[in-house]
Amino acid sequence: MGRIRSVLILLAVLCAGLVVGTMLGSKFAPYPHMVREFVEPPPLGAGSESDISAEEIELIQGTGGDIEWILRAGSADYDQDSGLVIADKPRVTYYLGRDRKEVLIRALHGEVGQKGEGLKLWDNVEGDYEDMKLQADTLDFKSKENLMFLEGNVKVQSPTIYITSQKVKVDLATREIMIEDGMEALIAPNMVVMPQ
Repeated sequence: MGRIRSVLILLAVLCAGLVVGTMLGSKFAPYPHMVREFVEPPPLGAGSESDISAEEIELIQGTGGDIEWILRAGSADYDQDSGLVIADKPRVTYYLGRDRKEVLIRALHGEVGQKGEGLKLWDNVEGDYEDMKLQADTLDFKSKENLMFLEGNVKVQSPTIYITSQKVKVDLATREIMIEDGMEALIAPNMVVMPQ
């Protein structure tokens, strides 16, 4: 009788350990419970008509010995006929002005024209420039004109201002921000010095 009782207690402890382990595993396991939503990838790799596919790429664009921007991506396809690099999870660093201040921009998808057409990013575009942050649905950078166009749910935020709009144009040469569609702005009056 004592042996049967010991075996039953052992089985009960093992079953309880299995139940507790399953519950804790589902709560603290890193995968797939941490996945928030599924993102449709761009047509990269075997399913696309590209000439070259690569993982962990870096493209550098510059003139006169100065780097204008660096693009890093998780993976990319290159189509030689169109001269387009289609990137997955691109991260772009722009270098502005003589002081070479960095503008960091990331998105889920993007493409770079190797024939001087510029750069397009879409899906969850986010950027940082000093203490300023931006968000948009799409970004279109025209390198020849030094213009950046942001469209769809555009938000620009700094310690002194918060702007929302559907279309914003940024002149990187003059650092002017032009609102091209309806805008809402919140300005912190204690932080902004008004012209006299």
